[in-house]
Amino acid sequence: LLPAMNFPTNTNPTADWSDAATLQQRMVETVEEIASRASDTGLARHILEYDSDRRKRALARAMAPALAGGDSAAKAEAEARASASYTAELTQLGKEHQAAETTVLEFEAVKLRWETARSLLSLLKEQVKHV
Repeated sequence: LLPAMNFPTNTNPTADWSDAATLQQRMVETVEEIASRASDTGLARHILEYDSDRRKRALARAMAPALAGGDSAAKAEAEARASASYTAELTQLGKEHQAAETTVLEFEAVKLRWETARSLLSLLKEQVKHV
């Protein structure tokens, strides 16, 4: 799924230049990944935000023929909910919702990788101050 973040494995308690350089490189790579995922993440958040409206709209589309035929709203809703077209549309919306959730969670994981690298870099900075 997400690539593992390779943190410095220096067992020496004192940080050196290579540790800082490795972390800085990881931060740059992570920022680039965040930027590349921004558009997809925005679309995914839009899908999640309007999920309820999208499901209501699917029901309305499925009810429209029955309402146009003069049926009551309750009967039209019952028939729409039982229809194969409504079930198929809800299945598709469910897949889109799941994909959107995955996209947002992956984006959050990338942001956590950046935060972790930033924190480790701060720790190294403090180590250097006390050497």
